[in-house]
Amino acid sequence: MRCPSCDGVIEESDVQFCPFCGMQIRVSSAGKPTQRISRVIDTPTSTPSFNTPSPTAAASYTSGGYRTSAPPTSTAAIVSLLFGILGWSMAPVICSIIAIVVGYRARREIAASNGRLGGSGYATAGIILGYIQLALTAFLCALLFIIFLLTGMAGSRW
Repeated sequence: MRCPSCDGVIEESDVQFCPFCGMQIRVSSAGKPTQRISRVIDTPTSTPSFNTPSPTAAASYTSGGYRTSAPPTSTAAIVSLLFGILGWSMAPVICSIIAIVVGYRARREIAASNGRLGGSGYATAGIILGYIQLALTAFLCALLFIIFLLTGMAGSRW
């Protein structure tokens, strides 16, 4: 029996997953796998090479077994995550505000694309990093203000 995805030879007839590519295999009543993807399996028989990636390695499979490619990541989502990370090392207030604004813009853009754009996780991560950095900066500013007030009061008594 052969895997319909990678054309690997499968010894056992009652397996549910291909040992080479991990694709789920449905076995028909005759013991032969049913075709699960929309490509022709008339390729020459050969043992799959483990050194080179298979042509379908970059594709994901839906529950029906048809190949789909991942949607491209929104540039605004990547920029949001980048500024969320940069906010921890340089210009925390400016980078955090940029990360939050661009992150919300990216989420609106991704929602409006109806699945043509991906990266909502990147946008959400940028927003979260921006808010955490702003909260931390506000807390440290308040703490420094309180310390200056207390040291200023203690110095005026003498």
